[in-house]
Amino acid sequence: MKSLMHRLGLIKVLLVLALAWFAAPAMADDLIKEIKERGVFKVGMAESPPWQAPNPVSGQYEGFNVDMAQQIAKILGVELEIVPATWATLIPGLEAKQYDIVCANLFATPERAVVVDFTEPYDTYGFHLVTNAKKGITSIDALNSPDVTFVGQSGTVEESYPKELFPQAKVRGVVTNDIAAWISEVASGQADAAFLDPGTLMLLKTRSPALTERLTILNKEDALVKPVGLAYAVRPGDPHLLNFLNTFIRNAVRSGDNVKLRDKWFAELAKQK
Repeated sequence: MKSLMHRLGLIKVLLVLALAWFAAPAMADDLIKEIKERGVFKVGMAESPPWQAPNPVSGQYEGFNVDMAQQIAKILGVELEIVPATWATLIPGLEAKQYDIVCANLFATPERAVVVDFTEPYDTYGFHLVTNAKKGITSIDALNSPDVTFVGQSGTVEESYPKELFPQAKVRGVVTNDIAAWISEVASGQADAAFLDPGTLMLLKTRSPALTERLTILNKEDALVKPVGLAYAVRPGDPHLLNFLNTFIRNAVRSGDNVKLRDKWFAELAKQK
């Protein structure tokens, strides 16, 4: 009798598992189906030019991720609706279903992945190591020396990363919001080195070409220091939507369209005063 009951219990468990397995694909389709039925793709964004920000004249959001979101909406055959948020409310807003995805220059970190699912990175954020061109520093290893002084904006990673990665070097923080102000210290020889992200370097090359000509870049964009993926976020439990977004991103990365679009918007930002 016990053996029969045991077998019946096992059959019930297998039945439940089988039903769950067959039901999973239908559940996974729900959000894409909902978006298409709704006719609107809702995207949460926080201001961060040139990735996404309101146009100063029209007030309409524009930038790299707006263009990417428009392409996604077009493929889905729906309209795009941008839901403005702040960086502090982006993830809570996603969890509260105020929008379908977060479409921003969001760092895909393990800590954030506890509460959201990240897409594959559409770009990589990291840092060039720049030095004064006349100092003759030609290798990254040479930066870890008490004879080298880094400069960076006080309270930012540009100040903390040199301390972490080059503990023997000196680090001086500068209280300013003007990146050119502290990078110019490297260009003039008041400091020896600094961390500089590719987007900011592009802006400086356009706005202050004479300044950047006095800098040496020790690492190319395919070898950035402290790289982190920039990705979109979705709520856990939407594997179909996640797979669709990953396919879209892989296609953009493979074709190089992501880099062309990014460079276009950084060039636009560089023209602004």
